[in-house]
Amino acid sequence: MSNREIYLDHAATTPIDPIVAETISRVQADCFANPSSPHSAGRRAHHRLDEARVKILEDFGCPDATLIFTSGATEANYLAVHGLRNPEQTAFGTSQRDHESLRNAARSLATHSATQTTLPLDANGCLCKESLQAWLLATGTSNQGRPRLENTAHSLFLSTTLVCGQTGAVEDLSGIQRLLEATTTPCILHIDATQAVGKIPISFPETGATSLSFTPHKFGGPRGVGCLLIKKDVEWEPLFSGSQQLEMRGGTEPVALIAGCQEAVHQVVTQQHLEVSRLAVLQESFESTVCEMAREVGLNPCILCKNTTRSPHISTIAFPGIDRQAFMIAADLDGLAVATGTACASGSQEPSPALVAMNLPKPVIQSAIRFSFGRTTHASDLKTASEKIYRILQKSSAVHPNHHT
Repeated sequence: MSNREIYLDHAATTPIDPIVAETISRVQADCFANPSSPHSAGRRAHHRLDEARVKILEDFGCPDATLIFTSGATEANYLAVHGLRNPEQTAFGTSQRDHESLRNAARSLATHSATQTTLPLDANGCLCKESLQAWLLATGTSNQGRPRLENTAHSLFLSTTLVCGQTGAVEDLSGIQRLLEATTTPCILHIDATQAVGKIPISFPETGATSLSFTPHKFGGPRGVGCLLIKKDVEWEPLFSGSQQLEMRGGTEPVALIAGCQEAVHQVVTQQHLEVSRLAVLQESFESTVCEMAREVGLNPCILCKNTTRSPHISTIAFPGIDRQAFMIAADLDGLAVATGTACASGSQEPSPALVAMNLPKPVIQSAIRFSFGRTTHASDLKTASEKIYRILQKSSAVHPNHHT
């Protein structure tokens, strides 16, 4: 057993960047006061809060948008669904690639005045466009003049996840935009960009979305803070009353965490091109090495979503015949941190919802392991990780020799 830990679970959370940590510490000391207080200490904190907001909006190319700071992406998703919905009859569309917070928020509003539909995924792990089009036609009025069906919605709310946290598949936003433009029924589009920030270019106006959520702890920032971007002049129904944040979300703002969030955003946006290229090289090399090793021990590995556009920080590989939970335990004992799904569901023995929704063979679903990389991941780490994986696969294949396919 090696004493050196190799961390390959950056999709769950990332180590905090030293510069971000220094920023948080400094702002906590300099701007400790309540930013709503009228004295000079409070005004200093309020100024730093405003500065962070302005800079984050600039980095997302939307200086005129509204930015609400939350406790994390889960709250941001919840606020988007509950705060932006039309109070009249609304139809909600989500999918199994969406985070549980989005799906649960939509379900909580599925009453007599709201309906919730879970849209299927295609073979690439993205939102099935044919099913989306059918949902839009069934719930709204198209530009081609098709009549509104009885009991259909007065407004639509569609959520989508830009980068799937379980496979790394990047959503086809342009295809979604074309379908939404073909209906005259108002549709709010919310994008969960939690796994996308710093991995793919994001200009909020170009997404065509009404709102976008993320949290910085996925890219070297602090936990306990999240962001919800909202288009300018969009009507909003606050859920937590209070005078803070333009009365859109009450509660004293954590100025130091927000400053750390802003610093983390700026770093990943300005360094994105080089970092994405670096991660893409690591991803390709790692997948090639691991799959070759798996075949050496008689397994038939499968890289999920290999033939679609993927983020370079997630590699989900299935080893049919190997139990994913047993693999993860063996890896942990050997100092290798990996995952079998999203961290929010790590205590569950159930397979990944996205993989099930892709209609993958059961042996693939049962053996899928997610390896995810970040700024602290280097080629030497992946070399050591590959050696550990090889030993685990050797032992596992020896225990289940009849499962080689």
